[in-house]
Amino acid sequence: MRHPLSVAFLALVIAHASLSTAEAQAAPDVLAPARQHFLHQEYGAASASYQKGLKQTSGKARDYYQAAQAAARNHEPKRALDWLSQAVAKGYFSEAQLRAEADFASLESQSTWPRLLAQARTKQQQHEAAFDPALVALLKKIQFQDQQYRIEAEAAERKFGINAPQIAEAMRRQAPVDIRLARQVDSLIARHGYPGRSLVGEYQKSAAFLVLQHNPDEKYLPLLTAAADKKELAWSSVAIFIDRIKKERGEPQVYGSQFRGEADGHYQLQPIEDEPNVDVRRAKVGLPPLAEYLQHWGIAYQVPTATHNPNPPTLYAPSAAAPVVAAREASAVELIGSYEALKAQVQYPADARAKQVRGKVTLQMRIDPAGVPQDVMVVKGLGYGCDEEALRVMRAARYQNAAGQDHEIRVSLPFPYEPAQEEK
Repeated sequence: MRHPLSVAFLALVIAHASLSTAEAQAAPDVLAPARQHFLHQEYGAASASYQKGLKQTSGKARDYYQAAQAAARNHEPKRALDWLSQAVAKGYFSEAQLRAEADFASLESQSTWPRLLAQARTKQQQHEAAFDPALVALLKKIQFQDQQYRIEAEAAERKFGINAPQIAEAMRRQAPVDIRLARQVDSLIARHGYPGRSLVGEYQKSAAFLVLQHNPDEKYLPLLTAAADKKELAWSSVAIFIDRIKKERGEPQVYGSQFRGEADGHYQLQPIEDEPNVDVRRAKVGLPPLAEYLQHWGIAYQVPTATHNPNPPTLYAPSAAAPVVAAREASAVELIGSYEALKAQVQYPADARAKQVRGKVTLQMRIDPAGVPQDVMVVKGLGYGCDEEALRVMRAARYQNAAGQDHEIRVSLPFPYEPAQEEK
């Protein structure tokens, strides 16, 4: 399952991007011990270290936010609320993000919690007053709908584990929403270009990106890169998008943002190119150290050196360089009939023909023990009726499942289907 990256945590991930590379390199190290304690879930020590460090340096918004998390976890509500107030004053944390943060659930009973939410709400209202209210409202709605069922999936994962059926059900409901949002954002981009900071402000500048990253298409990479160069979007967002594109191609990722949940309840990290230098690359685009990023999901990780990798081999997913079809044919799950026959069932939608849309729709699904595709969803679409047609064809397909247990697979269907071209 692709992990549903929540808005609240994405806000923390991209908060680093407000620093230039030079500023990141010049940042003092006095908060490093606090971050290390937090990384190892030593919240008492982290809180104490933040108290000491933040007296010596003026921390960034993210520093105060994490300090508040540590204090809240260490049952220090007054200190947590004070630090969180400073995080809100320095950064762009919305009321919704504060409410969604599980670490702050214990603060909701405090008398000053409503005041803090009002502080965040007022700051956002004042900031967004300078922008087109209709466009801002639309991006807020898009962001809510993009995350609606992903938040449910994340909550189910925390409660039931990373392969719980409740997660699959939440993502099944999210799939048709994603298709609709992809078209909506594509239309917005056609009219406005990337709707970033100068159009909708700091709070909503990543809303369109959230939709694009859930359906990664290389055609958007130049657009996102240009937007990041103009500070319309955080460079850290582009880094995540690049990793997703690399993953779709079956290539090693660059920044280490992609991992997956396995049937045994553990996560596996997608392969990373030049892994000893991954944190150097992450720092350049404003991302936190990889160990810190992965710790959010309880993944213990150390950056390897050029000569030694301290991480167990089971932490890494097998190389995805082999073609999808070859991997499928080697598995215990086999399509009844040929893939050529399956592709021949694809009907080229009239809208797609009129627009001369060409390409492939990639779908992800779970093959149940009876060989029936379940939770079929589009992970890379074309629009113009192609996505719906691909879903129809795959839902009607049947497999032989000799293993007798669920298998997740991906299949790409071409539009239009051209046998001679496909056989080359």
